Amino acid sequence: MSEDSKENIRKKVALFIDPTIGEECPKNLCFCTCFPLLLFLKIHDIHCTLTGGDYNGIRHFWLTVNGYENIIIDPTIRQFKPLVDPIYIGSLTSEYTPDTTSFIETFSWAFKFWAEPILDRPISHQEKPKWVEERTNFYNVKFATILNQEISQKNPEKITIHHNRLCKLYFRTILKFLKVKTKKDQDYIRNLRATLPQSFENLINQGRKQDFSTIRIQQER
Repeated sequence: MSEDSKENIRKKVALFIDPTIGEECPKNLCFCTCFPLLLFLKIHDIHCTLTGGDYNGIRHFWLTVNGYENIIIDPTIRQFKPLVDPIYIGSLTSEYTPDTTSFIETFSWAFKFWAEPILDRPISHQEKPKWVEERTNFYNVKFATILNQEISQKNPEKITIHHNRLCKLYFRTILKFLKVKTKKDQDYIRNLRATLPQSFENLINQGRKQDFSTIRIQQER
């Protein structure tokens, strides 16, 4: 991959990362960042695969650029190296050890662990402190707001992301969380309105229109 191509990808990733994580430490945010970023990049015709594995022995997720198995995008590298550029786009170094499982296997269990606290389901893994889950959900909403804003700006005749099953699964999960919060915790919603861009209101309005009675965790790609 040429340096110009890498720079083009970097600019697109920055459109997602700058207004969400910014200069904050992205600790424990690797999956909840990579999932919507995967969809965000698809809008810009940059196709990637979610990759799970280890970073120096620590569980981690990143994106692998389709057609370039050795080129990865790590949008949360600063949780390991606080002083580097916040977006790593480059070769798969020896610090990364990818899983040997398929995309479906990796995504299925990662989505399950991510979605359980959002959907208020029994936790099947080690439960995290409440403040960690609250912080993660705040970023989940930020990511969803930016992704929804990007989709809304595109001509639906020219983009198929609206019909992407992973995209639907992502938004159904986030919107159900927001719908419950809207009914039971208005202070939480008011705080989000005060903190997030005006486009957050568009996300809230979508949640009011959705029927979440049959939401399921599916093995979809």
